[in-house]
Amino acid sequence: MNNTIPAVDHTLQLLEVLSSRDDGAAQSVLQRELGISASSTYRILQTLLRHRWVKKDDRGCYTLDHGLLPLAHHCYHNMRIFEHAQFILERITAELRLSCKISLRRGEEQTTIMRSELPGPFALAGKIGVSFPVVEGSVGAALLYREDNQTVLSLLERCQVDIPEKHSPELLLNSIQEVRENGVVFNLRKNRWNIAAGSVPLHDRDRRVVAALTVIGNLEDFSGKNISLIRSALLRAAQECETFN
Repeated sequence: MNNTIPAVDHTLQLLEVLSSRDDGAAQSVLQRELGISASSTYRILQTLLRHRWVKKDDRGCYTLDHGLLPLAHHCYHNMRIFEHAQFILERITAELRLSCKISLRRGEEQTTIMRSELPGPFALAGKIGVSFPVVEGSVGAALLYREDNQTVLSLLERCQVDIPEKHSPELLLNSIQEVRENGVVFNLRKNRWNIAAGSVPLHDRDRRVVAALTVIGNLEDFSGKNISLIRSALLRAAQECETFN
């Protein structure tokens, strides 16, 4: 059963679109990106204008406004955690010579919000802002390990992307169990990108999962004693983030 409210979903999607555009967006652009009617887009914008969550400039474009600041204030502590995590990412990259990223769950998606890469022309970690299904890969397992199996299976059923976990739910369920037992999960090329990865969940002060920290490389990067080094580095990084809490 779908227990969400479409108008609220559309409102949040609209705010996410505006958050990704420094120069704002016109109503027609928002209407097209959200796939809803002009009247619905107008009513959402008028409601947000009333609460000063958005503002309209001389070009007729909408941008986020200061009415959102009280909400941002409550997220300030987590933002400080992520700022600290950037230093940890860079240290892990230097220590393991591997790409790193931090991902958040946004509804039924996982989104990369930070990354660290070795100098060079190529990079394995997804660009900041790129989203994937929340049920995908080691990141998905780390983000979802506190959810019950029925919730996980429902997420898989609703996923519209052709990923291995969609066809073989045990891939995700076994990975989630790996997180529960070991604190870390590895995905060694059981994915559509043909890469190897290891992830660890990051928690806030209330032990809620707020993000996943992931190390990414080729299969040989995770072979032999390397996997033990990676496991130790991920667990240590998670502990540092929780200590910073």
